[in-house]
Amino acid sequence: MRTARGLLVLLAASALVIGCGGGGGDHQAAPGGPGANDAAINDRVVGYFQRAIDTPGVAFKVTSLAPDSPIPGFRSGKLEASLGEQKQEVGFLVSRDGRWLFRGDPVDLTVDPRKAIMDKISLADQPTRGPADAKVTIVEYSDFQCPYCGRAWELLEKEVLPKYGDKVRFVFKQMPLVQIHPWAEGAAIASECAYQQGNDAFWALYNGLFSQQASITPENLREKVESIASGAKGVDVTKLLACFDGRSTLAAVQADMKEAADAGVNSTPTFIINGRRVSGAQDAAQFGKIIDDELAAGPGPKPAS
Repeated sequence: MRTARGLLVLLAASALVIGCGGGGGDHQAAPGGPGANDAAINDRVVGYFQRAIDTPGVAFKVTSLAPDSPIPGFRSGKLEASLGEQKQEVGFLVSRDGRWLFRGDPVDLTVDPRKAIMDKISLADQPTRGPADAKVTIVEYSDFQCPYCGRAWELLEKEVLPKYGDKVRFVFKQMPLVQIHPWAEGAAIASECAYQQGNDAFWALYNGLFSQQASITPENLREKVESIASGAKGVDVTKLLACFDGRSTLAAVQADMKEAADAGVNSTPTFIINGRRVSGAQDAAQFGKIIDDELAAGPGPKPAS
């Protein structure tokens, strides 16, 4: 399984709760004390992590800082860690006086965590198979070049989806890992171009790209897309290639990637099954157990439309 967790591991090496203000006699100061301005908080957060994590080449910056958060006395923000082309964001809470920082996002314990994940997933105008009212919804975040995603494709198509039929709704989301897979983004763009011509056109590209994964290169991707599209019923190949050449669907691909990040997905393949996260190419028995549990349970959490 390919993953982008390396930077998060570095962040995890630092304290969960940090005192950004240094030593002194004000250790009992409350989070609701005099507010620090944005620049001061930015400097303290970045300065702390630069000192706490001394891995060469890792840089930090605060990418957002909200005026408040769900927790009184704290502000919420996002910290970006970058190493070359690799980037990872993590949420944090910081006291208004700029002294105390908690990594991560606040968790409302009164909210169903599976529903909270599903509410971050949009199913409007997405490649979908199975009935909209199926009791089980499987959302996959995937990369056409990822070999583990190729294994997951074979497993789903040959064993899982045929077994459950209309009991399951399957939705595909784009998550090309562009730093390590040079033709993945192009394949995602091509499949979204196909989707503009209909759901069936998308699944024809989806099956073709995964089935020929081992023989695709950055140099022959366009040729492969043309060949797959030419063999698909009802696909306007000229229109699809014009869309592909113009990268017209890049925004749709990027929207899926942003959604994945918002849902805490950072590896491919990742499946969200009624709000239950499954990472990596599992075997049929593991998929089956989760699906059977959800079918036997009461109504599951549904995604936002």
